[in-house]
This record gives sequence, structure tokens and C-alpha cells, in this order.
Amino acid sequence: MSWLSSLFGKRNGSEAVTLLRLRTTRFRQLLGNYGSFLALLEDAAEKQGGAFILDMQYVVALAEQLAELADAVVFDLNVITSQQHLAFYDVAEWLRAQLRSLVAHGPGGAAKAASEAPDRPSLPRRAHRPRARWKPDPSPAPVSPAVLAAALERSQVLYAQRGHVACRGVAAGQVRNLPDGAELGDVSPGNVLVASDITAQDAVLLGAARRAGAILLDRGSAAGSAARLARELRIPAIVGLGDATSRLASGTEVTVDADENVVYLGAIPELLDYYRSARPGADEEEEYRLLRLVRQAAFPLSFVADQNEPALPGCRTIHDLVHLSRSLAGDALRELLSSERADAGVLVRLPGATGCDVRVIDLQRLPERGTGGGIDSSDLRSRPLRAFLDGFTVPPGHGEERPPACGPWKVRAAATDEHALAVATAPSGFDMLEATVGGGRETNAVYCRFAPRGEDDPAASRGALAAGVLTRLGFAVARTSREASGWIRGLPSAETEERIRILGALSARLGQLAVAGWRRAAVDPHVEAFLRGCA
Repeated sequence: MSWLSSLFGKRNGSEAVTLLRLRTTRFRQLLGNYGSFLALLEDAAEKQGGAFILDMQYVVALAEQLAELADAVVFDLNVITSQQHLAFYDVAEWLRAQLRSLVAHGPGGAAKAASEAPDRPSLPRRAHRPRARWKPDPSPAPVSPAVLAAALERSQVLYAQRGHVACRGVAAGQVRNLPDGAELGDVSPGNVLVASDITAQDAVLLGAARRAGAILLDRGSAAGSAARLARELRIPAIVGLGDATSRLASGTEVTVDADENVVYLGAIPELLDYYRSARPGADEEEEYRLLRLVRQAAFPLSFVADQNEPALPGCRTIHDLVHLSRSLAGDALRELLSSERADAGVLVRLPGATGCDVRVIDLQRLPERGTGGGIDSSDLRSRPLRAFLDGFTVPPGHGEERPPACGPWKVRAAATDEHALAVATAPSGFDMLEATVGGGRETNAVYCRFAPRGEDDPAASRGALAAGVLTRLGFAVARTSREASGWIRGLPSAETEERIRILGALSARLGQLAVAGWRRAAVDPHVEAFLRGCA
């Protein structure tokens, strides 16, 4: 009998709580390593932008750090699942060997590195090289600072120090405004793409981005998916402008100075020439070429485009392995908390919410039995769990209680005063929250996962809506064809709790929409309406 089925069977209350505490602690450690992986991804993307002095030791250390994180995540997965995924160690070692071979041979020996690396025919490597973007004449005449200053003085400023610079650089071109739901149309190389946002699942905007000379977005953050895409393609980009789609019409000529976070009306040749002469191409340096190869080998999430559920044979990158390990570890804890044997926790009443069965196991104390009607959610000691359940019944920013309309909901949680692991299950799917808040900004963290059940969401709209909300909230978002997950840490306690409340409201909202019926074209309006309601 596995520990999953025996936890609340043959063990007494103290042993069961101790084992559950150990498993949740290990999961929290796994998620911390996952967050460290995402931080390395972000840092490497920024280094690739060319605004840093890069040495070869950084690339070598990056490859080793990535391999060590993969080993740590796989170890945590096997502890949580009682060594049920030992084959993951072999994949982690194979990926480590791939990176070491690449670093040892350098960018000039990439082909030789591929031929000498350990062979694994069941895991085919897939090229992930972006198309080269349009660049103007690479041999500009020198421009003096005085001439540049005079040209800028004559130019009209459209935006200055607005939004967030996602990728540094300077480019000029005609605006191609693609609001939500627009068709690709005629996007010429060098156009300045203007859109609300760009996600990994939006094929239209992804295709347009690969042709663009610069990108301006209404929404997004420097850590969001659109910003990462811009850095991957090395396209000057400013995100979070707020009103670019309503202010900049297609055909308007603009110059984007993402070095200084300024957008000018019209083309400014002096600025373009000054930029090109002052900054040589970083790709000419060996360190930058090797960093690009390491990033291409380690960071893409291949599962995003897969139509089937992610599985070990599909792992091509460190990101794939880390993502799958995190998902399986979450499944194991979800199975544990969702089992009928886990109903020994304290019953929690949600004021105004009918058809919602909530039980909580306090990991700092023995399970309480025979508590009659249970306790109110407001009496919970756990800060993150209390915030999640508050959002579940009362939308943030509203004073009117509303029960979830998708019942019957079943919420099972294990919690301490500063930590909570919760699984909310309904006919439409399950939502998972793992959060720590209250110990200090450096330890505050939130992980969430939203997945459908069976074929209730054939268009994957549930994951699309969740991903849209998480992106707007500043989460690092990973999405497959079936589910969406998010991760954020390092926020002040009040901001962390507010995001947890919004996640509780999102969980309830997803259930309501499942009852009403999904319509893929309506996902974006749902995102906007939901966030307006939380404001």
C-alpha cells in the first residue's frame, strides 16, 4: 500500500500530520527551486540583450546551475512520490551532459558538440532559433552628440518614461496596430507592432512579433511572457503603456528608443545612426553566441504546443523536466488531499457559500475531531488560506458575499499560520494553491495551478482565462494545451495576500463560467471583466 492511500488509514493522527507536513515542506522546497530556475531564465534573457559586459564564466556557471536545479527538483519529486519516478534522474543526467558538451566545444563547435553528446533517439532535439528580424543599414555615418541633441529637440515625444522597457534597443517604422482578435494581415518586416498583449498561445501576434522592428504593448511587465519573447528575438520593446492601441493608428511613423524609454512621432535617422555606431552587435562576441545556444538548449518549454498531456519521453529541455516534475509532485499532493481519507480535517464554514465543503488539517496541531459545526473561515490562523477562502466567497474590492455557482465544490487544505496547500475540486476541474505569506518579503511566495477535468473544456478556455489573469498580475506563467500555472515571490505580505484573494475569486469564477458554457472568443473580455471587478 502506497503512502498516499495509507496516510489516513493505518497511521494515527500524529504520524499522519507529521508525514503530511514533511511532504508539503518538500513540495515548498521544490517550488523554491522552480522559482530559482525562472530567475535564471530571466537573468539570462536580460544578459542576452547586450546591455551587460558578459564573460565566459557566467555561461559556464549558468549551465551548471541549471543542471543542479534539475537534479534537486527530480530528487524532491521522488521523495514526495516514494521514488516512483526514478527514470527522471537519467533524463536529468542526459540534459546535463548536453549542456556540458555544448559549453566545452563553444559556439564554433556546436555541431561537434551535438555529435559527441550522449545519444537519446527517443527524445529528438528540436531547433528553436528565431527568425532574424529586420535591421537597417549596418554601416551608418558617425553622428555627433550635438547633432543628435538637435534632432531630438525637434521631435515630438509620444511617450516618455511610461510603462516598462522589456528589451533595450532603438528602431523606427510604421505602426501596425493589431488589437485583440485582429487578423495578421500585412505585417511587413520592420513594422512597429502595437497590441494589447502577446501570449505564447496567440499564433497571430507571435507571427507578427517575429517580423516586427519594435513592439509596443498596452499591458505586460518586464517579467511577463511578452517581455521574454522580445528579449528572445532581440526586438526593442516597451510594455505596459496603457493606451498604445487606442492612441497609435496603423501607418503612423514612430521611433522607439527602448534604451531611454521614449517613443517619438516620426522617424529620427540621427538617433538610429547614433545607436548603430555606438553599440556594435553583441552577437559578434563568442560569449553571447554561446549564451544563446545554452538558452536554446535549456529554456524553451516544448510542452506548450503539445496536444497531449506532458510526459517524460517529451522532455527536450531542462524547462520541460522541471515543469513536468513540478506538475507530478502537485498531482501526488492533490491526490492525497482530495482522498476521502483526508476528510479528518476541521470543517470550515464559508459564510454565504452553499454547496461548498471545506476541511483543513492544521499541520502545527493534531487534527481536531468532533467539532460539531466547525469554525468560520475568519477564525482560521493561516494567513494565506484565509485570504484564499475570502476571495473564494467575496470578490476582492467588493463587500457583497457570493457563493460559487458551480457546485458542489470540495476544498481540502493543509496549513500552518504562514503556509497553506489547498486543492479546490469541482465538476469542471481542480485548482491548486501553494502559498507562504507573513515570514518576510524574501520568503513570501505563491504557486497556483488551474486544470480542467476530462473533456469539460475542449477549447482549453479555462487555462486561457487563468493564464490571462495571472499574466496581468505579474506571475511567471507556464501553460500547456490543457492547463495554466503561475509563480510569484518576493512581494510584501499585503500584496501577496491580495493576489491570493484574487486567485480565490478566480477559482470561483472559473467554476461559474464552466456552468454557463465556454466560448473561446470570449476569453479576453472575461479577463478584462474579472480584473475590473477585482479593482
